[in-house]
Amino acid sequence: MTLCANRVIAFTKAPRSSVRYLSMTMTRRSIAFACALALVACNEGPTATASSSAPTPATPQATAATPSNAQASPSAPPAVHLGEAISGPEVALADVAKDPNSFAGKSFTTRGTVTAVCQEMGCWMEIKDASNGAHLRMHGHSFFVPKTASGRQARVQATLVPNGAAKSCADEGCASKDLALLQLDATGVELD
Repeated sequence: MTLCANRVIAFTKAPRSSVRYLSMTMTRRSIAFACALALVACNEGPTATASSSAPTPATPQATAATPSNAQASPSAPPAVHLGEAISGPEVALADVAKDPNSFAGKSFTTRGTVTAVCQEMGCWMEIKDASNGAHLRMHGHSFFVPKTASGRQARVQATLVPNGAAKSCADEGCASKDLALLQLDATGVELD
């Protein structure tokens, strides 16, 4: 007889109150449960079909995307889209700094390199282009910038915050306390 057959015979001859019987029953049930779980898991995996044209829902917080014409390098972090979709005219920070009154109450798009990010929650960041900088707060804390975003290129949709309505850099913990920065309220951010 085989070893397996000997165990089956020993199992059937063991008294139902013995430890051996209980141990073998539990083992048998565990094996049956594991087999059932494995069968269910095999049938529950993600499937890709060529006819599926429905887009997958994106989270409102952040989605990663790689431009179709760019090669993604393994060391570069993926592009991140936060907040609302970015649209509207793109304006250089220098143009906003020259005539801030013409941008009051208007939404515009600008870009720059991220120089600092709030290390508590990511609720503010600072960007800088060739000649100017801006301190951005995330609109109503509806989204947060990754704390590791420093050094990345940012494209931002924002409105200019009037001078009297902005919190001072001392209140928010800006990195550039001695630099006169534009204060922006960001509704959407793209990090490259």
